[in-house]
Amino acid sequence: MMRCGMTMLVLASLAMAGCDRKADAGKAGDDDEAPVSSPSRLQSVDGTAMLVLDSADERRLGLGVAALTARAVAAQLMLTGEVVADSSRTGMVRAPIAGRLVVPEGARWPAFGELVRAGQVVGQVSDARPLAVAAGGVVTRVGARPGEMVDAGQALLAITDFSSPLVRVAWSSDAPATPPSRITVRSVDREETPVEARLEGAALEVDPLTRLPAWLYRVTRPWPGARPGLPVSAAVPVPGEGGRGTFVPSAAVVQWDGLMWVFRRHGPGQYARVHVGSAQPVAGGWLASAGTGLSPGDTVVVRGAQVLLSEEFKSRVRVGDEVAE
Repeated sequence: MMRCGMTMLVLASLAMAGCDRKADAGKAGDDDEAPVSSPSRLQSVDGTAMLVLDSADERRLGLGVAALTARAVAAQLMLTGEVVADSSRTGMVRAPIAGRLVVPEGARWPAFGELVRAGQVVGQVSDARPLAVAAGGVVTRVGARPGEMVDAGQALLAITDFSSPLVRVAWSSDAPATPPSRITVRSVDREETPVEARLEGAALEVDPLTRLPAWLYRVTRPWPGARPGLPVSAAVPVPGEGGRGTFVPSAAVVQWDGLMWVFRRHGPGQYARVHVGSAQPVAGGWLASAGTGLSPGDTVVVRGAQVLLSEEFKSRVRVGDEVAE
């Protein structure tokens, strides 16, 4: 009887310990599932949504600010045009001999639209020297595939350098008889900072849309997304009185939801996102009119604006919550 009683006592103790462990595990699980909350940097200040940062945050984000200035610009005429194909910036990879196209070990045959670098080995025809790309760019034509028989001199790849696109601008009767040496162009499909272009010469044919004479301009820096057929708007300086407004440098502008924004500083560590509005494109940025809400003397972020945009939307999303309005 004594042995039986001791056994029952041990079993009861083990059962109670098991219950305690389950209770402790349940508490730990509740703690794990509790949402992690952190103070949002997005706050309402005098009814305006602002990012509120301390000095350590500003240093960590590498923010730089500058005061906007007033600027007068020369009169401009807006003309239409498009990015056109540029044979001078297109190179061919050709078969040196007749034979079978193969891909040597360590190489890969590029696909249409792929970016390749100068000197990259892409293939080989029979036992001839491996084929290397002479100048980097985007593959705009694939003339053969590995395993196929090719002829000597056959074009295997066409590679185009789009880093400095060629733009054809349709002239009008209001435009200067002598085209200026420099203009600014931008895509008509989205708000973006204009890019400078230099005169190359007269186009051999009239513009296919307007049937007017046209001039060719070379964009002076890389322009992402500029491909043949992209419609553009060109700002051509003309005689006469220009406009005045607030100059917004391109470094201050960020793109979101198809619109242009800047972050204006309202006080120490306080930044509000402001829509630039229908500003006039000018070299190096935009000329904002009085109706845009920006004025000379306003302080805006010119270094780290894109980082601030990311910080704003991270602050709008909270763990376990919907997007904060």
